Amino acid sequence: MEKKKNSIGEVGVDDIIQAGGLSTQEAKEFHKILNGTSKGLLDPRLVWQNVVAKRILKPWHSHGLHQLVYYSVYARWDSSVNGPPLYWFPSL
Repeated sequence: MEKKKNSIGEVGVDDIIQAGGLSTQEAKEFHKILNGTSKGLLDPRLVWQNVVAKRILKPWHSHGLHQLVYYSVYARWDSSVNGPPLYWFPSL
């Protein structure tokens, strides 16, 4: 059985650590910033827009962390109705 994807509000510090590349303290800070970015927003497009605008994800963050955030933001996205979700490629 496939594991249900967590939405962005359900991502915890342990998930961020498991995604790789951050220490416990860095993961806690990242989690705090991520929660502040997504708080109160129901539309994943607006959450993603905030993530990008606030440059939360850095090019040196692990690919796993980028995937965790992206797939968590769009965990409940229905591509058959809404089309493909927005994406972003980090630059230096």
